[in-house]
Amino acid sequence: MNIQSFVEKRKEMGLSQKALSKGICTQATLSKFENNGKIPSMKILIQLCNRLDLALDDIIGLDNNGKKKQIQAMNKAEFNLIIEEYANSWEILNEIDLDSISDDLKATMQYYYLKGYLNVLDNGDLLEAVFDFNRILSDLDVKGETIFTFLAFVGMGMVYAQQGDDAKSEYYFSKVFNDIYVMEIDDVTKIWRYINIIFYCSLYYSNRKEFETANTLLRYGVKVCQDNHVTYYIARIYEQLAINRCETVGKDAEVLDLLNKAEVFSEFNHNENELVKIRGLIKDCK
Repeated sequence: MNIQSFVEKRKEMGLSQKALSKGICTQATLSKFENNGKIPSMKILIQLCNRLDLALDDIIGLDNNGKKKQIQAMNKAEFNLIIEEYANSWEILNEIDLDSISDDLKATMQYYYLKGYLNVLDNGDLLEAVFDFNRILSDLDVKGETIFTFLAFVGMGMVYAQQGDDAKSEYYFSKVFNDIYVMEIDDVTKIWRYINIIFYCSLYYSNRKEFETANTLLRYGVKVCQDNHVTYYIARIYEQLAINRCETVGKDAEVLDLLNKAEVFSEFNHNENELVKIRGLIKDCK
């Protein structure tokens, strides 16, 4: 039983024992499993693993095939994308054997979504990004039944925003904005992706100086983070709220308070890239 892998996954997702066990078992049951190796019932163990997006095989070692390792690697790349460790994400994706996951629709869409976002966010090839997002929209999720369609819409919107095409970028972001408050959140992994959508939509409207819309989305993002005990995006959300307020009312105590909150969460999550940016803004604000 690879309990350490289980614990590392929980911490990577920013979940406390209390948050993970909520609605499944007592915190004491989870603590005995993690600290003393006392295995709960199989039903409880499966529910805990599902909440962490872990296959039972991942911790009991029944299956170490290549496909599973590829998916685990992509999950790591997705986490690095959140904390802006783009070089590491690229390194992982460049080692992915797409053929080995071709029979897994979700994994294939994850690959194209990650590759597209990296091209957009890390000054990559925007034409490649359009291809990646179109693979999802035109081939893999034609009916738009998964969150990957919305991630692809956001990605397409970011591509056209970078190119200065307001009409096309607004077209894609508006498709997301119309449904953002009614998307279903049924697992922790989807929560990460849902907050991703909220954050990049808010960033788009911030850049367009539509601060009322942007700040509404950002405050909603804070609520989603708090309600689901997910912390990895919240520093960037507070940072953007501070930037937007500075743009509208100037530097004041509330701007500094928002930046201080962002700094605390960046330190908590060991997000060094974000810390550098936030401390620079705090210094400038003072």
